[in-house]
Amino acid sequence: MKIKTIKLATITPIIRLDKVKRGLAPIVIRVTVKRKKSLLSIGHRIDPKYWDEENSRVKKSFDNSVRLNNLIKNYISKIDNYIITKEVENESVNFDEIKERVFMKNNTSNTFKSFSLRYLEQLNKEKKYSQFGSSRSQINKMIDFFGENATFSSVSVVSVLKFKSYLSVSYNQKERSIVNHLIVLRALCNRAIREGLMSKNDYPFGLDGVKVKIPPSQKIGLNSEEIELIEDSKIKAFTTQWHARNAFLLSFYFAGARISDVLRIKWTDIVDGRLYYVMGKNKKVGSVKVTEQAQLILDTYKDKRKSGENFVLPDLNKANIDDEVDVYRKIITATKNYNKWLGRLAKSVCIKKKVTCHIARHSFGNISGDKIPVQMLQKLYRHSSIATTINYQQSFINNDTDDALEKVLNG
Repeated sequence: MKIKTIKLATITPIIRLDKVKRGLAPIVIRVTVKRKKSLLSIGHRIDPKYWDEENSRVKKSFDNSVRLNNLIKNYISKIDNYIITKEVENESVNFDEIKERVFMKNNTSNTFKSFSLRYLEQLNKEKKYSQFGSSRSQINKMIDFFGENATFSSVSVVSVLKFKSYLSVSYNQKERSIVNHLIVLRALCNRAIREGLMSKNDYPFGLDGVKVKIPPSQKIGLNSEEIELIEDSKIKAFTTQWHARNAFLLSFYFAGARISDVLRIKWTDIVDGRLYYVMGKNKKVGSVKVTEQAQLILDTYKDKRKSGENFVLPDLNKANIDDEVDVYRKIITATKNYNKWLGRLAKSVCIKKKVTCHIARHSFGNISGDKIPVQMLQKLYRHSSIATTINYQQSFINNDTDDALEKVLNG
């Protein structure tokens, strides 16, 4: 039996200092066969100071050195086995085939990018347009940071911490915005574990990983006197600022209804002096009395209502109601425009607080503090957790603690 002599190949892991990006160099495996050479990326980047050039490995000072060195060894072993098989079968070594079989470069479904894009596609199919809109921007930043061909093995505790710094430095993101990005990244990791693309041992969050904690925020609602300033403001009728003022007040009059729900109010939703609607955020059924103040605004629009106009406010009357994406986009556009004009209105009536559509919701909560119990406000808001509702009665809570402080200091 004739013995086949295996031709030697050189397989060496290196880092590419000519491809450094944000201080990180890609780790590649240089494969040389019959004087032909190819550089195959493993989908990881590393700070060059952690690379042991002499021994072609990651230094022990790097937090995930063991895992990363084992990954490199695994790839080298697979490449070596492929080359030996080709030599035994007297076939030529094909570098593109190595990419496909060893690194699954043609099977892009396993990359972080493709997995994340499928997640976005699912949100869109499920008609979660608000979540889709915010997540798309966040995921694009993740893809830019981790790289086009990165797998979930690139998502480690160290890389997540660097991602946080990247958001802060490159995008000037504040703490809450960074946390929102991490919430999406954590959701992707959880899904990847369920689908076998990430090991539970490599999960970068949880007890031993990066903590994701929503920082406390404070939105200051208006008081009764400031609401009156908004009510009494003189604005030319049927201008954008006029619509913005009315949307703000309707939100306030309808027990702090969300602006998205106010924009969706149809004339058919008002029956026997009550507004009936389904909340867009949580799909809970809502019903609230049409107060005298709200009715005055509704009557103004009703007097000028044109044939075919189904919505009270004008922004959705030209929307394609059968196209939920179009409706969502018009709500986003209207909210941005209204917020801009409310800011100008606040300045014109000497209100120093920030005034946006959502502040109407907080204003109702603040003013309700000493008038109704928090359990009733929870019912009006349809909050699942009373802890969420308490944040809206911050003014009342402050008054309570202020009174206590006065009693201690001034008897």
